[in-house]
Amino acid sequence: MIASKRRRKLIGIVVLMFWSVLLVSVANSTSAGPADTSPQDPFPSPPNDLTRVYYLAESKLVPLPFEEGITSLDVFRPAQRNKVAQVRLRGATAATVLTNKDLSFYVFVADKMDPAPHQLVRLTRKGSGRELTVSVIKGLKGYAPFEEDSVRLEHRLLKRLRVETSRNRYLFVNYMLIRPLNPLKPGEYAIIGDSLSDMATFRIQ
Repeated sequence: MIASKRRRKLIGIVVLMFWSVLLVSVANSTSAGPADTSPQDPFPSPPNDLTRVYYLAESKLVPLPFEEGITSLDVFRPAQRNKVAQVRLRGATAATVLTNKDLSFYVFVADKMDPAPHQLVRLTRKGSGRELTVSVIKGLKGYAPFEEDSVRLEHRLLKRLRVETSRNRYLFVNYMLIRPLNPLKPGEYAIIGDSLSDMATFRIQ
């Protein structure tokens, strides 16, 4: 009976932490209208590959390398139970090294998707690798990192793009800037979205 009570209490804590992360993400993300294209407020032209996460290097957009998050979770299926799990990445450090100077990222988001799915998280070094703790909720798809690992972001809409998907068929995609609201501490980071198999990683020295 005592073990059962403890189990129910743990599940309740996981549920509260999961939804608190989602609420914090929505509350702390800010969106601006389309960017002014005047010389006082320029932004780089959108690249052709809409699947990547970019950063600015020497006035050019460069994609962050994707790394695969290794986990037993299938976040595209409803979870069978409430669970806290580790997502592991091979190697102790990311290949890309950035600084806090003008730290901004450029992403593409499906039109009317609000808030944007991209999240910036801190990774914990463990042994020869890095890891991120996430939680899933019974009956729901997706996952959520914990608040202590999440970095508050500003989201800014730069341009709404009309993209041809096939002959005479189009969809709209938002070209967006995301950036931390505060300077990042030295360490390992990743920008994550719907999938854990494509984690855009970097480190701050």
